[in-house]
Amino acid sequence: MDNVELKRYEKGNFSSIYIGVKPIIKFAMLRLENFIAYYLRGPGGVDYKSELLDVDSYAREIFYIEQADAYKIENWIVYYDDEHDCMAVRHCFWDKALDRELIMADESLRATVREEYIVDTIPHICNQTIVSVNVMAKHNILNAINAFDTAISKMNILELFRNVDYSTGNYRISRSYDLDVRIEAIINEEQNELYSIIGEIKSFIIETLKEPLDTTDDYKIALDYQFSPIDII
Repeated sequence: MDNVELKRYEKGNFSSIYIGVKPIIKFAMLRLENFIAYYLRGPGGVDYKSELLDVDSYAREIFYIEQADAYKIENWIVYYDDEHDCMAVRHCFWDKALDRELIMADESLRATVREEYIVDTIPHICNQTIVSVNVMAKHNILNAINAFDTAISKMNILELFRNVDYSTGNYRISRSYDLDVRIEAIINEEQNELYSIIGEIKSFIIETLKEPLDTTDDYKIALDYQFSPIDII
């Protein structure tokens, strides 16, 4: 099932977007935060196609960056299709503090959100996906990811797990090499080289997202989750 309710949070250079799962599996009600965290984390890749460009393919996630704290959940994701040398980037943001303030100040709203989760402007989510990143931005992002790989290869992997503080807003990252190999870690400012590289990757994504949107390529994308975000609540 295509989740119409979630489409209002999405924008990008595509003419349509599908958000759902095949097959649909329903879960018991979970908390709003669990639903949003799952939705914003996204699937392992993006299906994309364009009739004008005669392409119908899949870009898998290769790098994930997250900063989350008591006030927000925010992430930046890089997807890449090796076969067509096509990159997609995605940014997701949830204003957790604003939703908490509104819900706690209004008992009737609080009760409605408990039952329906998506109510009027709640949750305050803003997501953007860009397919077919321009050549220069793609080159910069891939070079920065290669620099990350080089830095990681010179480290004792146990160093990644030193001084981990789960309560801070430091970067939580996931580097996917293929379907079977993935590094997940929390990177602190003390890890200067890695922290700087991740900040660079994030900056390149942000610059790409700031460019004017062009929908002339008639992209259609599908976020095919393992379980539908709307059906887990």
